[in-house]
Amino acid sequence: MKTALMSCLCFSLLAVANGAHSQASEPAAQAAQSTDAVPVAGISPVPMPAGAALCDAPWFRSGSRVQMEGDGEMPMSITMTLRDVMRTARGCSAQLEVRSKSALSALMGPPVVMDQVHEINIDRSSATMRTRIDSRNAVINARARYARMFGEASFTGSGVFNYAGVEIKEGAMLEGETFQSSVSLKIYPLGADEVVGTMQALHASIIVGSRTVGRRQMINTVMGRKECMPITYEKRTSLGPLMVGDEILQLEPSVLHVTDWYCPMEAFVLRTEVRQNNKVQRVDVTSLEMLDPEATAGR
Repeated sequence: MKTALMSCLCFSLLAVANGAHSQASEPAAQAAQSTDAVPVAGISPVPMPAGAALCDAPWFRSGSRVQMEGDGEMPMSITMTLRDVMRTARGCSAQLEVRSKSALSALMGPPVVMDQVHEINIDRSSATMRTRIDSRNAVINARARYARMFGEASFTGSGVFNYAGVEIKEGAMLEGETFQSSVSLKIYPLGADEVVGTMQALHASIIVGSRTVGRRQMINTVMGRKECMPITYEKRTSLGPLMVGDEILQLEPSVLHVTDWYCPMEAFVLRTEVRQNNKVQRVDVTSLEMLDPEATAGR
């Protein structure tokens, strides 16, 4: 039981670390049931102008929601919703809600369900044109097979986010990005309010290498046939020293080879392919839509 619990908890933390860079990164973040082509309701599908900031992306509005599904050894479902979007003198801010379900197929157990609420701030420096994003004291609520977890997480990063603020050309080389994050969780047995353990990863990181932009081409996506560009790079994810109670665990970093299929008309990555140990996992955007902010308030 302890081994299975540890597997679920460690996997939950990996989900937190990668969530900072999922399509949010991360984003993150970053659960879809629809497999039909879904129109981008209320979002004008026009190409982003050169040099436009992420804050000006057509989907960066209150009520915008993206849903994704992943296959392979780590099947996952992710829903991310933006609320309370505000423009600032140097960028923008928003509340990002992330709900994810993820599992290790080899364990054949129920998924880890995780809810995150981030207050994010995005700042583009006019001096360097590098975008910076940070989230402080985000609330984490997770449930695994034997336990539930509650705590806080923070992350900060700089570089390119979702490519929306970058003019992307075939054959171009884009700079990488880095994220530093931390998470602190209290562990409870299911059905009880007594803390039975703690878990801290105070120096988790995601490092993305330089990215190569490939040839523009038509591909079949869950949302229909789209013109997209493959952007390939290496991503290194590390939890750093993981403290479980009084015990410190040193976990090996994960090295992933990633291809993002960025679709300029949507200003979004509609498919991501991740290769690790000669195995490929695919994450598809199954819905990108605009909800009524008032109708969804408080959900």
